[in-house]
Amino acid sequence: MLNPFQQICAVAYGEGDFAHIESIEETHDLGDPLFAFLMAELASSEGCDSREEALRRLEMAAADIRRVIDAIDQTIVI
Repeated sequence: MLNPFQQICAVAYGEGDFAHIESIEETHDLGDPLFAFLMAELASSEGCDSREEALRRLEMAAADIRRVIDAIDQTIVI
């Protein structure tokens, strides 16, 4: 069973492609590791027990992704 934060993620991610997901176990066979990562980060079993904690975790992930985007953007590829 998904918690409210995971339910929101499932509906919002990928234009709702994963809105049908009902358990964290289902995420591992979908072929989308980013979605599986987000669902794991938002899991109650991982300590995600408040809106503030969910937002903190998502902001950290977004910052990591932003750093990778910036690094690739600043790299000259021949």
